[in-house]
Amino acid sequence: MHYLLLTSSVMALIYITAEGHIQVFQKPRFFGVKTGRSVKIYCVTSNPSLPAQVEWKIARTYKGPSIPLKTSQRIITMEKTSTRNASITIRTVNIEDSGIYICKLNNTEGPGTELHVSRHSDPQSILKRSRIKDMLIILQGFLLTLCVIVPLVLFYKQEKKEDAVYDEPEVDHTYEGLEIDHCGDIYEDISTLAPDPEAVWEVESPDQE
Repeated sequence: MHYLLLTSSVMALIYITAEGHIQVFQKPRFFGVKTGRSVKIYCVTSNPSLPAQVEWKIARTYKGPSIPLKTSQRIITMEKTSTRNASITIRTVNIEDSGIYICKLNNTEGPGTELHVSRHSDPQSILKRSRIKDMLIILQGFLLTLCVIVPLVLFYKQEKKEDAVYDEPEVDHTYEGLEIDHCGDIYEDISTLAPDPEAVWEVESPDQE
């Protein structure tokens, strides 16, 4: 009788210990889907036969704060039983559903499952955006070329204009076209117009040489 009581006590202690230290796993750990799809996340415990209370939370990042997840017609939760794991189903996902979904069983939280929802892209729209991007790149290159060439052209024109302003004037040949025979009269007129005939300098005519 004593052995039976001892065995029952040990089994109860093991059960209580196992219940207080259960491990929680989530499958899968990451979901990457397009908008409009449906996803299902499972919450698995280390003791499948142990009934547990399930609570789901959502956080924007792994280290960020989490808030209780509200169920709706799109978000459906399944409780854990002795033969079934807890799960959550999200139908027709959208961008706002992205985040970290955390399962909590008997005050023990799971590692979390990240859900990343991206928009569905049409191949034609992708090609159109690619062409627009190429046109913008070509336009930027053209504008950059103009920004380099226009200042150079203006600088070249300004330099040509300054060179034209500072050109040396042509030499004015005063005596151009005079014959040598007429030069004698000029020298003789200089001597007659001198104020003092006995000046220290004299002008000789070319005929006196």
